[in-house]
Amino acid sequence: MKVLITGGSGLIGNRITQLLLGKGVEVVHLTRHRNSKSGVKTYEWDWEKETIDLKCFDKVTHIIHLAGAGIAERAWTTKRKRFLIRSRVHTTRLLFKHIEALEKLESFISASGIGYYGARTTEEIFNASSQSHDDFIAKCCIQWENAADLFKPFARVVKLRTGIVLDKNKGAIPKMSTSIKMGMGAPLGNGKQYMPWIHIDDIANLYIYALTTEMNGVYNAVSSQHATNRELTQEIAAQFNKKIRLKKVPSLIIKTIYGEMADILLKGSRVSNDRLLKSGFKFQYSDLKNALQNIFN
Repeated sequence: MKVLITGGSGLIGNRITQLLLGKGVEVVHLTRHRNSKSGVKTYEWDWEKETIDLKCFDKVTHIIHLAGAGIAERAWTTKRKRFLIRSRVHTTRLLFKHIEALEKLESFISASGIGYYGARTTEEIFNASSQSHDDFIAKCCIQWENAADLFKPFARVVKLRTGIVLDKNKGAIPKMSTSIKMGMGAPLGNGKQYMPWIHIDDIANLYIYALTTEMNGVYNAVSSQHATNRELTQEIAAQFNKKIRLKKVPSLIIKTIYGEMADILLKGSRVSNDRLLKSGFKFQYSDLKNALQNIFN
């Protein structure tokens, strides 16, 4: 087995890399800027110019595709929305364009997001076969997954619709915990929006599980426990023995700051991982309190 990872220097990619190296698996990264931060050989590509170092494909048997600009890094201007989609779709298509350079590709494991079901709060519990929504975040995920499906005639394709990844140093948790420690933490809007989540170790192990089993198609990469924004905020505060003193951060303020992107902060529904559990995958952290205790302690 030899694994090529795009986006390998990011939160999930770096953790997967370290776990695979620990198992003696050869790993290489495809990056915009060559570096050795993860201790593996890196190759450069520029999806905007459609250039790629074809040496990256040498003897690769599996691809883990994580590349894509951060959804919540900036406000969603028209230009930014185009970039978010292109950074996912064009990178996938560029890999596919050079499919002939891969002698024996066994699997193509692609990231996706629970945004496939839309930024909305409903009573429905979405499973892997549920219909997509029609807002921007959903359309982004649809195009992302369609691009991954190009590999179907050549390899086993797995698409992991990922929720909020819980990690101490990157992502949503450090931002929330900083506000809470400063006494400024509070639920966003009414706090009733669900925030499907998964521990960093579980999502990394899931990618490895997808490499080594016969998983195929779409899976929701979220933990079993449903948690609202209010519940997540309170559980983080409990880790620091802090009280949530503010009632909420008003929706109007969030919408004023973030514009359309505020929808993914203020809305959210429950997502089921039933298909994932049926595949045999075992979570280390299915309980939010235990997950946060592991992260902070």
